[in-house]
Amino acid sequence: MNLFNPDTSFYESYFDKAKYLLGWRISIVFILIFSIISIFYSFTSFTAAFPSYLVLIVGIFSLSYLYLTKNYKPIFWVYSISGFTISHFAMNTVFELTHYIDFLWVMICIFLTFIGLGRKVGIIFTIINAFLIAYFFWFTLNYHILTLKPRTNTQLIGEYLEVLFALFILGYLIHQYFLFQQYSEKELIAANQGLETQNQLITAKNNENILLMKEVHHRVKNNLQIIISLLRLQKGNLAPEIQQKFDESINRIMTMSLIHSKLYQSNDFSKINIKSYIEDLINEILLSLSIDDNINTNIVSNVDAIGLKTIVPLGLILNELLSNSFKHAFKECEIGSISIEINKINNHEFELNYYDSGKWMDVTTEKRVKFGLELIETLTEQLDGTMSRVESKYNFKLKNIDI
Repeated sequence: MNLFNPDTSFYESYFDKAKYLLGWRISIVFILIFSIISIFYSFTSFTAAFPSYLVLIVGIFSLSYLYLTKNYKPIFWVYSISGFTISHFAMNTVFELTHYIDFLWVMICIFLTFIGLGRKVGIIFTIINAFLIAYFFWFTLNYHILTLKPRTNTQLIGEYLEVLFALFILGYLIHQYFLFQQYSEKELIAANQGLETQNQLITAKNNENILLMKEVHHRVKNNLQIIISLLRLQKGNLAPEIQQKFDESINRIMTMSLIHSKLYQSNDFSKINIKSYIEDLINEILLSLSIDDNINTNIVSNVDAIGLKTIVPLGLILNELLSNSFKHAFKECEIGSISIEINKINNHEFELNYYDSGKWMDVTTEKRVKFGLELIETLTEQLDGTMSRVESKYNFKLKNIDI
């Protein structure tokens, strides 16, 4: 440690260390220089030397405070307030001096305020000084010009030394400001490089997770397809009545397999495009039932995608409705139509309207159809919804349980 480089190990931040050094060095320079300037002005008059004495006292107090407390923040308040006060006091009361230097001191105090106390305080002090300088121009300057006398050599030397000192301090503050800027830029570059490295790691990990999730859904889909194939092989040795039940179970498994197939084809594993899913579901049911494509389907949805918790029971509901329509509603019709409409009610609820143009039998006489309707009611309860039916028109109000 030496006079101009005190110990700053008690601070961890670069800016705290630099501001402490700034306050320390300015205090020392103020004490040294204003001791000399006070001597020169003392030969002129006590009134001219009085502001220099005040600055000298402020410098000694600030250096002592820094040494004892290690706290630099109050020192910047002291220098800002006392610097402005002494400068404007001298400009409006000391008529023996030219006061060119006082405008430099005001600029130095503004710089010091911005560096030590921040932008907001700096702006406020700048505005205050603008009004105080205006007061000097309108109420003091003319009288000062009339009373000012030619400068003696001693006065010229004293004022010149003060100007040199002020320029030195101003240059040092600007230099310190640029050091702060350079350090901030280096820290920003380092932070950006660190973020870029982290982003690359996150992207690589995300891609790895996407591949892993795709593989999981692909395997689940394949396992479900194996189960479907086994059930189809086994049903060939069963009675026709039991084969129909196997077909219904196969379609329900196929409904869930289709969800995993859609997820495998997508990069978003949290939701599925509902319209595309319904279209594929219709094609799979038609293929499994070996029905000619003589039934028109119309799908309308203002809901783009639905989450995984909701899509499974919703898909099973649609599977039961579509399977029943294809197998039972169009036996007496060569051409039929099915309409599926999904409308968003609010962020948590949506509406499903289902309609086919076929003729339905009395469900009480057909156990399979009755079981399908009971399953639809159970799935509707899982979605905290309600169902109403008028012949072949169904209306569901369902909750999106993913939200």
